[in-house]
Amino acid sequence: MFKGDLAAVRQEIDSAEKFRDDHLLEWRSLVERFHGPAYRITSQPEDPENFVHEYVALLLPRIVHDNPKVRCKSARPITQAVAAGVMQVALNRWCKMTKVRTTLERIATDMLLGFGVGMIVNEPRKGYRAGDDAEPYLPRLYRLSPDRFFIDPAATSAEDARYMGHCWVVDKDDLIKQSKEEDGWDEEMIRDLTSNTGVDELRSKDGMPRDVPDRSEIVVYEVWVPEVREEDAEMIDEKTGINMFNGTIYTMLKHQSTSKAKNKVGFVREPRSYVGPRSGPYQVFGIYTVPDDPYPLSPIVALIPQMNDVNQHLRSMKYSASAYKRLIAVDSRNPKLAQDIRDRDDLYVVLSDGIDASQVVPIEIGGITPQMVQYAGMAQDRLDRVSGINDAMRGNIAGQATATEVTVAESSSGLRISHIKRQFQESVNEVIKTVAWFMFHDSKISFPLGADGIPLLGASPEPVFSQSSMVGIFDDLDFDIEAMSMERVSEQMVQRRALEMMQVIGNLSQAVVQAPHVKWKEVMSLVGDAMNIPNLQDLIDTDAAQQQAQQMQQQQPQSGMVKPSQQQNSAQSMSQYAKGAMRS
Repeated sequence: MFKGDLAAVRQEIDSAEKFRDDHLLEWRSLVERFHGPAYRITSQPEDPENFVHEYVALLLPRIVHDNPKVRCKSARPITQAVAAGVMQVALNRWCKMTKVRTTLERIATDMLLGFGVGMIVNEPRKGYRAGDDAEPYLPRLYRLSPDRFFIDPAATSAEDARYMGHCWVVDKDDLIKQSKEEDGWDEEMIRDLTSNTGVDELRSKDGMPRDVPDRSEIVVYEVWVPEVREEDAEMIDEKTGINMFNGTIYTMLKHQSTSKAKNKVGFVREPRSYVGPRSGPYQVFGIYTVPDDPYPLSPIVALIPQMNDVNQHLRSMKYSASAYKRLIAVDSRNPKLAQDIRDRDDLYVVLSDGIDASQVVPIEIGGITPQMVQYAGMAQDRLDRVSGINDAMRGNIAGQATATEVTVAESSSGLRISHIKRQFQESVNEVIKTVAWFMFHDSKISFPLGADGIPLLGASPEPVFSQSSMVGIFDDLDFDIEAMSMERVSEQMVQRRALEMMQVIGNLSQAVVQAPHVKWKEVMSLVGDAMNIPNLQDLIDTDAAQQQAQQMQQQQPQSGMVKPSQQQNSAQSMSQYAKGAMRS
């Protein structure tokens, strides 16, 4: 693998960008079909059936409607219990402070159209957004445009990639200022750069050409190579003794030129070690995995032939309908009859002498044929079947399908949507884990936790997150996104689930006291997963319940055995719980 070789780095980037462009052949077309011709001038013909917009509109609220709710636990529940609790409160607070839902919504839209890319960096980081000194020092999640991201073309998956990278546009003056404030930049090379080289070509990939004034901008590339590490570069964690340098980042200019020497243009900054988790600064969001390919697949891309088939026939039907004409032919020797027919109102009876049946002939030209309607319906049904979009999802309940057919269709569609939700949730979980890594190791990150931090850190002084409260090893922490925390749930569903949860807790709390020999934590974990209440085992203090059961047994004058009536009540409680779980 290249190590500081400018020619090798350039060759690798060119190969990776070509490989990426092969996967984004339909990217701009899908974006234009998504917003339609009324939003902006497009090069695509109008789609009578805008399936791309419908697909995104139906699935986006089901994927990301709210901030994710994070749960953090530790494999060392005694020594790291407080640290895990503080980290959980801090991550949920971070989601609100950085407005991560907005960024995730943009990435989710990219994922539905192709694939999404997120970059997690530890602020302050210039070049990606306007700085604000009033904001706290926090890790940040940024959305990268898919056509500005590249990955090792020889990789069979994103995890196996030997390098990843991206490019961005920055003002030349801002980069000169940054080179003065940070070490490692080649200020002389930056000053000699010819401005705006390659900027228009890069922006043309984003869509239609834009009339942007001259801003003296340049294109900067960054490449993260996880396997390259400087021999003497190390940042040892004092707690664990682990080297926190994971790879090297190369910053370079690929096609720019200077006023002095073109061959001088290359690394605009000295290679620097990447301080972050082993997973790196990038996270690829995708739905389906293609064998031996690092880029994921979106269902929309796979459905393009079916979408084109539907819209081609609908456009043909639209043209035929607009070309429909109904004419009346009369004998050329009777011009008065033609004039009377043309000038009279509808259903007016025109009397004429010497007319026979062959003198007035109605003629119809154009129009839609039954065969066209039949095939268009067949093409639409095929598209719905392959995509999993049904009338129930659209809100159309009218139809000839039986209740059983509707249930089967909803079950199949729900399975596909569940997979999309799970894939997005897994990627968000990796983002949260990277953010937590920076919080765990960076002492500069500090922000108030609010009232949720009082049970963990106390009320005086006010609870504040800091790296000093983190103990143990980071890899011992487990992070999960609560199910259905990001998607929209109807008010009726939330109310029903709350009532069912109260009923189950009431039944189980009695059963825990009456049958202490049962492993209730395992039981409640299974029940919570079945009812989509992942933290059900934390809502009932089984230790306190078992202590209460022991006190009740000691107060009994007999041998302390549970009375038959109590066993019956416990059995009834379990029966009620089972019925409630089955209903839910």
